[in-house]
Amino acid sequence: MIALVVFLVVQTGYLYLSKNREKKEDWPAFGHDESNNKYSALDQVNTKNVANLQLAWKAEDDAEDRASVLFNPLIVNGIMYAFMPSEKLAAIDASTGKKIWEFKPDSTVVSTWTRGITFHHDKGQGADVLLFVYGSTLYSVRAADGKLNEAFGMKGRVDFYTGLSVEPSKRQAVHVTVNAPGVIYGDLFIVGCKVPDELPSTSGDIRAFNANTGKLEWVFHTIPQKGEFGSETWPADARKKNGGANCWGGMALDKKRGIVYVPTASPSFDFYGADREGQNLFANCLLALNAKTGKRIWHFQTTHHDLWDRDNGSPPNLLTVKHHGKDIDAVALATKLGYVFVFNRETGEPLFPIKEVPVPTKSDMPGEKPWPTQPFPQKPGPFARQGFKEEYITDQTPELNKYFKDQIKSNRYQTGIYDPPNLTGSIILPTAHGGSNWGGASLNPQTGVMFINSNDLPWFLKLTEIKGLDIHNDLSGKELFGMYCSGCHGADKKGTNYGPNIARKIGRLSVEKLDLFIKKGAEPMPSFKHLPQAQIDAIVSYLKGKPVSSEGQTEQAHKEPYGFSGYDFYKDTSDNFAIKPPYGTLNAIDLNKGEILWQVPLGEDEKLAKMGIKNSGIFNRGGGIATAGGLVFIAATVDGKFRAFEQKTGKILWSVELPGNGCSIPSTYAVNGKQYVTIGVSANPAKNFKGGYLTFALK
Repeated sequence: MIALVVFLVVQTGYLYLSKNREKKEDWPAFGHDESNNKYSALDQVNTKNVANLQLAWKAEDDAEDRASVLFNPLIVNGIMYAFMPSEKLAAIDASTGKKIWEFKPDSTVVSTWTRGITFHHDKGQGADVLLFVYGSTLYSVRAADGKLNEAFGMKGRVDFYTGLSVEPSKRQAVHVTVNAPGVIYGDLFIVGCKVPDELPSTSGDIRAFNANTGKLEWVFHTIPQKGEFGSETWPADARKKNGGANCWGGMALDKKRGIVYVPTASPSFDFYGADREGQNLFANCLLALNAKTGKRIWHFQTTHHDLWDRDNGSPPNLLTVKHHGKDIDAVALATKLGYVFVFNRETGEPLFPIKEVPVPTKSDMPGEKPWPTQPFPQKPGPFARQGFKEEYITDQTPELNKYFKDQIKSNRYQTGIYDPPNLTGSIILPTAHGGSNWGGASLNPQTGVMFINSNDLPWFLKLTEIKGLDIHNDLSGKELFGMYCSGCHGADKKGTNYGPNIARKIGRLSVEKLDLFIKKGAEPMPSFKHLPQAQIDAIVSYLKGKPVSSEGQTEQAHKEPYGFSGYDFYKDTSDNFAIKPPYGTLNAIDLNKGEILWQVPLGEDEKLAKMGIKNSGIFNRGGGIATAGGLVFIAATVDGKFRAFEQKTGKILWSVELPGNGCSIPSTYAVNGKQYVTIGVSANPAKNFKGGYLTFALK
């Protein structure tokens, strides 16, 4: 007799089916699955009918300000799991948008925006759980009812500092959390972390926890311990004094081979490396690790001794390519610099030539020793402009063109992609926002074509002596806010396209939490812990509207002699960008041949559009997805549009205006034979939208 056991759990009016958890109708993991290709085999919505897509439902939050949503929702058996702007995890009926349950994490630590969670079936309990990090706590929550899984760790929680080299007394200064979720291999939850980009920091080691119990199973040291492979590429005391080399963008997993592919970030501090002389392995690498043991199989470093914040923030993509007439299982990595590296998945051999090219080594910074060469893949070609060349300067008006040319010449600004940062200033292109960034690439595994969004807006970057910052101590909090913060948050604190409204949020934060928030930052906001405490006090006093004293607060230790000017676009005082459009693009790249098939503008700059300059492209963050229906769905742009592009041509076949920015990664799924496309949208008081998820389907 054959028994078929199906676990049915009735919970608040819905039926939860705990089987068939890898159906093509689902979106069961961040990036869809372990390959991270952001690809769905669904084709009900396709190039012929996508124009008929319309809003099916929305799940709006109760956020009181312009809270951001960067989340890629999971959909399993008709249930969507997603973080809301109010920082609650919600289960939502994926066909109606009705909330089923909510879970509010109780971590008291300021968290960064969560981009994803991990779905896991605990065989021992016979139950599905959701694993995620909020603040500095790793949680396990039951998928059926949103309650803590008390069999995990300490009643559903694990201290996320476990296994890292951070003393308890230093945790306030060294905040550790997660941006992108981990992956599941068997009963292992393999996860990276976000650590401070400034010092003090810690090594962003890769860890594996038992997904059922929370026990730490293995650790890979991204800044090697003494005697470990790669330790000779750092000073002897690097694990004590330096930090970074973390994985914050997400991983890919080859379950069959038992290999996890881990992209790593730059060392801390990002823009000055005299205290970390050497190549700095395993920062800025693609690591192939044994998923069971954490042992290194192979690695490739995409930037040596990084001085430009060229993290590998995009998750890798796993695919099979046709190369010299053979099928090769490959791993591809798109970078902030606008290149795609393609390797044999097992051996790490590059499928296309990579040349180590001499780069500038002269630095004006005391003790700095830039690495003499950097790797350049010969195919595919770059999908972002390389260095800020004179021919790229805006020709919007002759006066603007002359203004920027004269400014660069008179100030002797550096403009090359590997010119070391200095105290005078550099024009950086591509920037730390890309090229590509954390949204990563989508990929059609049937064709081997990658789709990647990119930025083409230059930064102005210069280093600043920390000891010299106290000359601003006499400025008012309002003046300091204008100097450091208004570029993103606006002079009225109500936000811009590049930063959220903080006018209401600051009222809900205590003085202590606001002080910590400024010091720790929250991506894309950098940390400002290098500022003198007197200036932080002044900013907090201005924001809170009352005098603040730092008495009793912990002064943030800072071991770097230099800070940086912040993430500032290179533009004039009237906010005109220095570069010709396009400011952002969507690109299709054939990874079989290593060729760019097409490049089209992504988004539109409202200011230029009013002047009659169309299809300018615009700043973007987030990513897209590809489907078997021949489409690429992507929002990502700060113009608030959600678009569908034809994979073959790059032609826009559908677009809709969102009530807020969709700087996230969409998902697509099917319930009862009907395909849906959903996207997280940030809150926008101007349109009376509190943030949440908008879901579309055919009429």
